[in-house]
Amino acid sequence: MAFDRLTRVSRRLRARGRPSLGPGLTVLGVLVALGAVIAGSGGGSSEAGSEDGVRVCKTAREQVTVRRQGRARVSFTARKPVSATATGSATEPLDDGSGEITVTTTATRSSTLVSRTVVAAGATASANATASGRACAEASDREEAGYRAQLGAEERARKEAERRAGPRALKAAQTKADTRARRRAQDRAVARVEAEAPGTQQRLQEGAQQAADRRASERAVRRASELS
Repeated sequence: MAFDRLTRVSRRLRARGRPSLGPGLTVLGVLVALGAVIAGSGGGSSEAGSEDGVRVCKTAREQVTVRRQGRARVSFTARKPVSATATGSATEPLDDGSGEITVTTTATRSSTLVSRTVVAAGATASANATASGRACAEASDREEAGYRAQLGAEERARKEAERRAGPRALKAAQTKADTRARRRAQDRAVARVEAEAPGTQQRLQEGAQQAADRRASERAVRRASELS
């Protein structure tokens, strides 16, 4: 330190026979030391000096966009009621030969088509977040220490922003994937029952017609026997 150096010089001057300069240098050393103490105690500076170098602290604010992927597996069941109605007629002569009787009946057949599909889908979503970070670094000079501190502060700010945005991005991606999977499952299930409906309708119509004709014939025979 400056005070120590001045003290050593003062001692050498006394040893060489010039003691009058020694006290003056000692006083000067005291004043230099006091000045250094006063300078070091001032303000809220983010820098500090030491025998190893300079220590600098920095604060940074970062905004990041985080993207996350989500997957969902959804099942959907589609139902479509299908029915058919037919009319049948039958004519039967009376047993006494006095005439004939005609009977008309109707019959209905119905069914419900069911189709269940399971679909998996993925989606990607993003979210933004802003955060601040602070870091300190030491180096041999002020510029290098400031550079390192700035990098550290920016890294901490980014990590904090990612920590905040990550869950929101994941939730949005999951919701998006669920909606996409549900829509696809619904479309496929509905398409299947719609494709099966015409064939099922035809079979129901044929069955209803047979039932109506059979019922009309049975009733005609019974009525003819009753009226004879």
